[in-house]
Amino acid sequence: MRIHRHPALCFAVCVAATMAAAENIDPSDADAQFAYGENIGWINAEPTGCMDCGVHVSDFSLTGWMWAENIGWISMSCENDSSCTNADYGVRNDGHGALSGFAWSENVGWIHFMPATSGVTIDANTGEFAGRAWGENIGWITFAPQTGDPMRTDWCQSTGGPPTQVPEITLEKSGVEIQINWASLPLADWYELVEGDIGTLRSSGGDFGLATTACSQDNVAADSAVVPASTPGDRWFLLRGANCRGKGTYDSNGPGQMGQRDIEAETSGNDCP
Repeated sequence: MRIHRHPALCFAVCVAATMAAAENIDPSDADAQFAYGENIGWINAEPTGCMDCGVHVSDFSLTGWMWAENIGWISMSCENDSSCTNADYGVRNDGHGALSGFAWSENVGWIHFMPATSGVTIDANTGEFAGRAWGENIGWITFAPQTGDPMRTDWCQSTGGPPTQVPEITLEKSGVEIQINWASLPLADWYELVEGDIGTLRSSGGDFGLATTACSQDNVAADSAVVPASTPGDRWFLLRGANCRGKGTYDSNGPGQMGQRDIEAETSGNDCP
């Protein structure tokens, strides 16, 4: 049986925390809000009495605070108190539940969410956290303890799977910029745009692994993007939609398609992460 302890709340921290989005941990009120530090005890991602100052998970970041009775407050992002100009830190979400980056505790220092031998993830289907974070001064923090439920969020609200359609794009050059437009796709919450060299694509027989040169735009929520037109040489662009359930496809599956675009763009090392 687990005993839950709640913090004596700090007014200054709570006022700062109201600047972040409202927490979305433990949506079913099942006490699925705790991680465990082997040297510091239980850590609460939904502390009570402080106006939604707990952790908020979004597609690309975590904000808010966690509370541990033995070390105090843990900040998930510099956005909590608008301190990013002085210390730009935070826990990142890759859009699909793989976390990275650092949280900060005034009392024990940095906490790494993607250390070399572990890492913290969120299952987009269940909202359950898993894995471990590392603090040099406190050791491992486990997000799916053996006792009690794993921490849970209702972050991923997309229904259905990843986008299945490929958007058609139009390009228009204006001075030193290229305006790229497309129609929004069902299920797509953001878009990824890669580019490459047309000459290499032709000479390689349509090998996007050789011809993909850059992730031109990542995590674009709008239906358009602007890229520099100053890069020398002829360029091609491919676009795909994505949501928290997964990425869509660059493949058109049409008779004119050259190569296996998704696989080859990934093997190029220049695909969007």
